[in-house]
Amino acid sequence: MIYLILLIQWNSGRFQTKKMKKIFYLIALFSLVSCNSQSKKIIPFETSEGWGFKQNEKITIEPQFGIVSEFTNCGIAAVGDSNGNYYINSKGEKLDIPTLEIDNFIDPFKEKYARFKKDNKLGFINECGAIVIDAIYENVTPFTNGIAIVRKDFKIIEKGPYKILQGGKYGAIDKKGTLTIPYSFDFISTFSTESTANAKINGKDVIIDFKGNIIK
Repeated sequence: MIYLILLIQWNSGRFQTKKMKKIFYLIALFSLVSCNSQSKKIIPFETSEGWGFKQNEKITIEPQFGIVSEFTNCGIAAVGDSNGNYYINSKGEKLDIPTLEIDNFIDPFKEKYARFKKDNKLGFINECGAIVIDAIYENVTPFTNGIAIVRKDFKIIEKGPYKILQGGKYGAIDKKGTLTIPYSFDFISTFSTESTANAKINGKDVIIDFKGNIIK
């Protein structure tokens, strides 16, 4: 809930009605927009038949999926069934959008970007399913505070059902796909809200800024 505190001002003993009318009008307009936005939202629900979607308590997509995500603001949702994992639109139609499978489902959106895989390389799509960063990376993390960590020239060690990445060089990109930190580090952690990260170079532990400058 949103609580609004109205400060009623007096001028020479007179209540400033014009100002208050404007305030109440803006409150009413905000409430109307908020209610309309919530009523239009398509939400997932589960039954014995699986997951489906509904809007204003009316079923829009029949329960049929084993797993689903919520719809993005652009109107796509990730679903999974016997045919695999893929994206659908609000009509339940399958969309031709590239994906990356993580933990038996599609890589979730983070900071409005999700990863996809093509020809064994990784890139990013936006919440509409459009490719915003081409699949050119051997390995890349989700975006955190506007920065994604990239890695290349590593070895893949298989241990049972698990694959472990070993060695290689780390760098970083921004949301335009620009390599803001070259592949010169032996390790880079997730960047903090202060745009700093722990890193390792030439066997030395350091702290770097979002451009790769060593600050400590």
